[in-house]
Amino acid sequence: MITQKQLKSKLSYSPIVGVFEWRTAGRRITQGGLAGGVCRDSGYVVIGVMGKNYLAHHLAWLYMTGDWPEMDIDHKDGDRSNNAFSNLRLATKRQNQWNKAISPLNSSGEKGVSFDKSTQKWRGQVGLGDKRIHVGLFKTKEEAAAAVRERRQELHGEFANHGQHKYVIEEMQNELL
Repeated sequence: MITQKQLKSKLSYSPIVGVFEWRTAGRRITQGGLAGGVCRDSGYVVIGVMGKNYLAHHLAWLYMTGDWPEMDIDHKDGDRSNNAFSNLRLATKRQNQWNKAISPLNSSGEKGVSFDKSTQKWRGQVGLGDKRIHVGLFKTKEEAAAAVRERRQELHGEFANHGQHKYVIEEMQNELL
């Protein structure tokens, strides 16, 4: 595994922008050129250095703290390619899962809210580990969504994500303009 000293000898990192640049030129490498690329499958930035591929957010953590992350690294805004240090935080696997956007399979448009045909009411649920916490049944989708948001905030704290990340909302707004 790469050390902080080795990393800093090969790459420079901008914690504000969240990008790595090559310190020295080499075969197919330009000094000062951006290092790595976004993986089509995962959306993460991957950088090949010293014969091994690394996730850029792990390298950013090592670069800034001197320690290899012992936990997951969560992207606060949900954008897997945004490796600005202020956007990164240590998280358990569970906390990292809590900070997910709404599933594309969701039909209600509200994370944790579904229509219960048997009662003709809106059901609210929040995930906690392997469990689904039942929040209640409500007459309206809006009531269910509000109750779910409140309970999710209570259970998930700073990792609570109510369905959309900031960058997703901004992209949608830009498409409308």
